[in-house]
Amino acid sequence: MTPADWWHVIDLPDGSATPGGWDLRGVSRQLPWPELAGKRCLDVGTADGFWAFEMERRGAADVLATDLASPFQARARERFEHVREVLGSGVRYEERDVFDIEGEFDVVFVGYVLQMVRDPVGALEHLRAVCSGHLLLLETVSMPLMLVPAPLARLDARGDGREWFVFNPRGLRTAVELAGWTVEEQRRVREGAGPLPEAQRASRSWKYRLGARGRSCALRATASGEETRLFGRTG
Repeated sequence: MTPADWWHVIDLPDGSATPGGWDLRGVSRQLPWPELAGKRCLDVGTADGFWAFEMERRGAADVLATDLASPFQARARERFEHVREVLGSGVRYEERDVFDIEGEFDVVFVGYVLQMVRDPVGALEHLRAVCSGHLLLLETVSMPLMLVPAPLARLDARGDGREWFVFNPRGLRTAVELAGWTVEEQRRVREGAGPLPEAQRASRSWKYRLGARGRSCALRATASGEETRLFGRTG
């Protein structure tokens, strides 16, 4: 594996780290983590597995990492397995669409995934059905829409077809609440990561090509509410 192959920066036991394009170690220290010790945890959209291994490092008793089957993820799975072996990790891996996830988990982590989902409220609602404890959500938020007090989202926010919706902070919170979660804490997060070089070059957004960093929002919620159906499934 060459440095260009890696997605995440992950610390290794010998003091080195994988040469990923996304360094989320500083972001991790800013999140409103729930208690993980002894908990069953789910990582949705794991890629190389940074968040799955991070939850294990923080004391989770059992971690399931999931992601969609794709050519990208086939390569990421090789990197995931390499890190798991080097760490001596017990994290498990399954290829799963977010709507196909089954089981029962104490903590569900969703990092930079919701923007890639065509039905983000439906995805959050499904995750609520498999979670008996906390949701920890980390998402990019729209900087222009942060100036508007209403709960809003932009469609294809970068203009390169890589995202469905990007919310402003109030919109993200509203989507979570509509799916039946009770928000306990929400905070802005300063990113220490930049886009991978190949992603920069492929983007139609000049800001993204120049490596402009977005803004992120972290949110912790409990699965104690009831979903609010504004309309039926067919509108």
